Amino acid sequence: MVHIKRIELTNFKSFGGTTAIPVLPGFTVVSGPNGSGKSNILDALLFCLGLSTSKGMRAERLPDLVNSAQNKRGTIEASVTATFALEGVGDEWFAEDEDEDENEDEREDAADELSQAAVDAIEIAETLEHNGQSPTNSTSSDELSEAEVAALEIPETQPHNRKSSTNRKSKIPNLKSADEWSVTRKLRVTRQGTYTSNYYINGEPCTLTQLHEQLNRLRIYPEGYNVVLQGDVTSIISMNSKERREIIDELAGVAQFDRKISLARQKLDEVKDVEERSRIVEKELISQRDRLASDRTKAEKYQKLRAEFQEKSQWEIVLKFQQLQKQEWKLREQIEAGDRNSASLTEQVQTINLQIQAATAELDALNARVKALGESELLALQSTIATQEAEKRQLQNRKQDLENTAGQLAGSIAQTEQEIRQYRQSLEQIEIEISYVNSQQGSLQEQRDEAQQILDKNRGVANAIASTAEAWVQQQTELHRQIETFQQSLEPQRAEQAAVNERIDRLQSQIQEQERSLQVLEQDIASKTVQEYDLLAAQKIATGQVKSLDSLAAEAEQELKLQQETQTRLLEEQRERQRKLDKLEVQFQALQEATGTFTAKIVVQSGIGGICGLVAQLGRVEPRYQLALEIAAGARMGNMVVEDDSVAAAAIELLKQKRAGRMTFLPMNKIRGGRFSVNQNLRSAAGFVDCAVNLIDCDARYDEIFAHVFGSTVVFSNLSDARRYLGQYRIVTLDGEILETSGAMTGGSSSNRSTLHFGTVDVNEAQVEARTIAVLQERLEEIERILVRCKIAIDNASVAVKTRSQELMEAKQNLRENQLRLEQLAAETKSLQGQQEQVRSQIAKNTQELTNSRERLQLLERELPVQETQLQQYRQTLAQLEESNSHSEWQQMQSGLRTLESQLQERELALRNVQQRLVDLENQFGRLSEKIKEGSEKLQEWQMQQLTCAEAIDRIIEQQSAIQQQIAEAKAAVGEIEEKLGVQKGERDGAESNLREQHLAKQQLQWQLQKLNESQHERREQLAAVRDLLASQRAEMPDPVPEIPEDVQKVNLTELQQELKSIGKRIQALEPVNMLALEEYNRTQERLQELSQKLTTLEGERTELLLRIENFTTLRRRAFKEAFDAVNENFQTIFAELSEGDGYLQLDDQEDPFSSGLNLVAHPKGKPVQRLASMSGGEKSLTALSFIFALQRYRPSTFYAFDEVDMFLDGANVERLARMIKRQSEQAQFIVVSLRRPMIQSAERTIGVTQARGAYTQVIGLKL
Repeated sequence: MVHIKRIELTNFKSFGGTTAIPVLPGFTVVSGPNGSGKSNILDALLFCLGLSTSKGMRAERLPDLVNSAQNKRGTIEASVTATFALEGVGDEWFAEDEDEDENEDEREDAADELSQAAVDAIEIAETLEHNGQSPTNSTSSDELSEAEVAALEIPETQPHNRKSSTNRKSKIPNLKSADEWSVTRKLRVTRQGTYTSNYYINGEPCTLTQLHEQLNRLRIYPEGYNVVLQGDVTSIISMNSKERREIIDELAGVAQFDRKISLARQKLDEVKDVEERSRIVEKELISQRDRLASDRTKAEKYQKLRAEFQEKSQWEIVLKFQQLQKQEWKLREQIEAGDRNSASLTEQVQTINLQIQAATAELDALNARVKALGESELLALQSTIATQEAEKRQLQNRKQDLENTAGQLAGSIAQTEQEIRQYRQSLEQIEIEISYVNSQQGSLQEQRDEAQQILDKNRGVANAIASTAEAWVQQQTELHRQIETFQQSLEPQRAEQAAVNERIDRLQSQIQEQERSLQVLEQDIASKTVQEYDLLAAQKIATGQVKSLDSLAAEAEQELKLQQETQTRLLEEQRERQRKLDKLEVQFQALQEATGTFTAKIVVQSGIGGICGLVAQLGRVEPRYQLALEIAAGARMGNMVVEDDSVAAAAIELLKQKRAGRMTFLPMNKIRGGRFSVNQNLRSAAGFVDCAVNLIDCDARYDEIFAHVFGSTVVFSNLSDARRYLGQYRIVTLDGEILETSGAMTGGSSSNRSTLHFGTVDVNEAQVEARTIAVLQERLEEIERILVRCKIAIDNASVAVKTRSQELMEAKQNLRENQLRLEQLAAETKSLQGQQEQVRSQIAKNTQELTNSRERLQLLERELPVQETQLQQYRQTLAQLEESNSHSEWQQMQSGLRTLESQLQERELALRNVQQRLVDLENQFGRLSEKIKEGSEKLQEWQMQQLTCAEAIDRIIEQQSAIQQQIAEAKAAVGEIEEKLGVQKGERDGAESNLREQHLAKQQLQWQLQKLNESQHERREQLAAVRDLLASQRAEMPDPVPEIPEDVQKVNLTELQQELKSIGKRIQALEPVNMLALEEYNRTQERLQELSQKLTTLEGERTELLLRIENFTTLRRRAFKEAFDAVNENFQTIFAELSEGDGYLQLDDQEDPFSSGLNLVAHPKGKPVQRLASMSGGEKSLTALSFIFALQRYRPSTFYAFDEVDMFLDGANVERLARMIKRQSEQAQFIVVSLRRPMIQSAERTIGVTQARGAYTQVIGLKL
């Protein structure tokens, strides 16, 4: 855990020399007598880490922090070093802070993007200004970047500001580079009183901004209440609610958003300024265009007259050519008829355009009605059906693959079953042959036994005969015994040798077949491994794609949520401001009415100096006298008060010019009111109130005016009291009755028709409300523009969310399919590997058996030749022995014995052959049984795979059924919606058909009009050709002049020439003519259109800036709400633990938290609910400490230091506070300065501090 390991103080405040204080993690209490300097340890932390100013460390200036005993020297220096232990801190400790850095980078990037948008907008505006040739100045993009960087700087005198993006990249020692990390601050003070202060990290110089950047990574924040001094608890109690709310602002990072909003508004103002200048350019272009318009009209008239002159001149020639004249007139008549037809067709096109507009509006209404009835739901269902159809096709493809696999398995099973049947047939044949050989073996065994018995009998006889020659016989007998012994030994070995050879052949065949099977399995496994590798690569790509799409979808949803929140907030603001505007407009209308008649408004708005206002505007009265005084003043309330009679004369002249009616003016330099004194009898009369002029409240300069208005009028409370003085005074009662000196009495019900009232209209109130209304209207227009752009952004974000969601769903589906294929492939690979292991085990077993058999065969091959050689020697010896015997009987007997022995050998040989055949048959039987077993195992395995495929096919069929049912339900819902929409769609289709017919009719008319224009064009071309022909034939025409048409015959050639002369004079009268005005007008119009288009672009950029500002405002409110809710929850928990009561945080205005205050509402145990101001001192401290703990829990840190925060608490509350600190010390280091016993007893260790006889502060005790 990161904690402060050591604090080293040199000449700091009461510490002289150098004092090193070791600090351990956990809960440490610093205690000592008052004035001993124990709190200076916490001041040293504030000084070293740059967490407070000098005043926060109880010093007026930084030099006051140097030990006072050092002031007699020249240059003195004080320093504090705080060493942090970083043991056991891994990279994960910094993960959260790195995320915050990334978030900060993102926010800075957003600010840069915002600034760039403003710069782009300004560049567009500057381009427009250059095009418009308006000599205006603007801010360059480089200047904007410098301003932006300056806005991000953090001066050392303001430690609460955030770190800048420039300082974030500075080269400073890394927190992760060592087990210890130290911070040093040195203060050097010269004899002249100047000083320098420097910060060091691990001995390397750094700035305060760089230091705070690294401290933030250690979760030590300037605004985080790491060090709570004696006055901090009191300041939370004494600060007002808005200052208390600003603490939450700092925790939530509201200042960041305020800075960005301020920066954006600065750019917005610059864009607005450039836009206004561009508007000036636009006005100049419009003025230039209007000037050119008159010149263009004159040029067009000049062109027209010249054309007319030329035409009349041609007529002069045409009069000489009758035939061509007739042709010309015919063409002109056709052209005129065509023009009439063209006008008629144009009128018809306009009529049908109106019909098309009406039909289009009707169609839009029907479309909206259809959409309201569920067309969007219909589209959603159709989209769902399309998705389910795609899933159904995927399942069908999967089913087809499984069915193909099942077919292959079925073929393999059929082939294996056929082989097993063939093996079993061969096995049955072998069993029959084995049975036959067994019976043959039994017969041969009997024959051999019979021969053996005969031989034994003859040998008995021979033994009897040989008794006479015992030695010879004994030798012969011994040779026979040895021969028989060797034969009995050799025969089994020969049979074993044959069996071993057969077994070796069988094992070699099995091993070869198994090796081929193993090779096939290895190839299959290699193929599956390659497929699995490809699928894993595809799975990795698909997983990355899903994560990327998930991130993009989340970003799109966040953007959509932000835009929707902004839209909701703006709509609410729009409604609120509209209500306020409506109210103000009503009030303003009332004020306008209260300012008098139309005549009064003309005078006030004329701008004439010296207008003071209406009489009603210049006086105020108490509500109970208002009716009486207004009735007493009568029409004079509408008189206009002016400074002097010259102003009145000017105003009267203005009314004459404007024909605005008449009005009475009261010049202050001429009006003199009558003096009226109230005698004692009247003053003591019953019901008498006062003179009317005395009840009016006005400036002293208007006293004569109101004396003139009210004269000698007195006020009585009621009519009965006033009647006693009827005829003596002009009297008005509080109910509004008037009693004149002539005796006339006026009274009755009041209609309240007058709009002028005393005390209801301020002189500047109308102007203020007019400006307020203008500001509200401007804001509403701005909100309307922002809402339009916000709606576009929401639509774009909705499309993006839908697109990203669809892509994400498809990617997840692809990922699931890959996962299923991968699992299936893994299962198949595992099965093949199992088969491979089984085959390898069988190969190993057979190889071992083959090795054993070969070793046995080699042994037999070594032993049998030796034994056979020795047997042959015995037989030769026996033959020699028998040849040497001359006994005839013995010879005969021996010959018979040899015959019998030969027969016995033949029968034994036949028996051995039969036994060998039986062994071969048994070996074949074993091999076939093995093959049947292997085939059965393969058959069982393939049947299991076939069953697995069948189950998978069944599951797919079930899924297909479920999807089919869902599709059917969706189609049924579609049918219902389509049925519901049928009538409306029919009406809409009818409207569409009608609209199409009208469009076709319009096209037909346009086609006719086009054809007519083409015909007219052709006719005019023909007319020009005729005129050219007349001009070319003028010299060739015969004299006299040919006959002319009747309508031209009425005008002779002389009159026509006079007309041509008149036209020529008119042309000369127009000269000089600016013929370039035609081109200049068009060029100016094009420039004006280009300027308007670019101004539209600029306005769009400005609206985008406004939307971003509103988005920042939304994020600002969201950040504050999250921080407030978290701190409120922490406060409730902590206060309940500390006070055994309940409490919560309360904003004055939940709807507008940034203009409201924050109140701490607490309900201590056994007491009613109280606000902070009404609590006792101890309750206030406990509540403020709960608030501080809540802030600390919202943003946890590595260490906390408290300076006598328990001084206002009783013993029980100190114990609860100590328990909480002790529990909190498990997560962070706590250093508490305290004199209270419960706090000291709860600490893990205590540091004692003392200061003997004014000497330096010393650490006298350290309990570890």
